[in-house]
Parts: sequence; C-alpha cells; structure tokens
Amino acid sequence: MQAIRAHLPHRPPLLLLDRILEREPGVRVVAEKLVTYGDPILQGHFPGRPLVPGVMLVEMLAQAAAFLEAEPLGDRPIFLAQILDARFKASAFPGDRLELSVKPDAGFGRLLRVEGSVSCEGRVLCTAKLLLAKGEARS
Repeated sequence: MQAIRAHLPHRPPLLLLDRILEREPGVRVVAEKLVTYGDPILQGHFPGRPLVPGVMLVEMLAQAAAFLEAEPLGDRPIFLAQILDARFKASAFPGDRLELSVKPDAGFGRLLRVEGSVSCEGRVLCTAKLLLAKGEARS
C-alpha cells in the first residue's frame, strides 16, 4: 500500500487499489483490489445486497493505468477524461478479489488511451477503453 500511496495522489476513501501484482511501465499493469464489507464504496449500494458500482470498476482501471507511468505522479493527478467504451458483464461483491489489467493503446501528448479489464477468479466483470489526461503539478 505504501508504494501505491507514493505513486498516486489519491487517498481513502477513493484510493481503490490494494496491490500492484505486475508492472512494466509503458507496457502493462496488473493490480488487485479485495472488496470487503467495510469498503466505503459499498455504503448504500445496495442495502442488504452490497455490490461495487460499475463506475468504481472504471475508476479502479484508471488508477491502475497511472502505474503505466514510470515515475510517481506525486501531486500530478491523472484525470479520467473520457470513457470511450465500457462493458459490464457481471457484478463484484464483498469477498471478491478483483484483478485489474491495463495496457496502453495510444498516447497523444498529455493524453493516454488505455484498454483494461476487471476480472475475478477468471471471470471478466468489466472491460473498458479510457482516455486519461495527465495533470500538471500543483505549486
């Protein structure tokens, strides 16, 4: 978790990654998120049958994509600029160990287009193509 906090400017409750499993900057990132009953993202979604909102699966992919950058982002956030395509195939529930896999598709200056997927125990839950914008450092 320390390495994730050192690389990303996000902080709880919106820091959504637990571990980086594989990382080859500029090529591929595989990250992990263990969904627990205590996750703030599950509060109220839905009472009696908590599940991870689809938009949070997309945010997890965007955060994992930040690790495609070789250097830590520090206070330079990566913004989710556009969801080009997102497909939701199954839900994520407490107890699920999510694997987030992201690879770059194209780069345009400060913009990065990525492809990613969220899976659990070999089942694909979500696929997405995202456009990310690299932010400026704050002074």
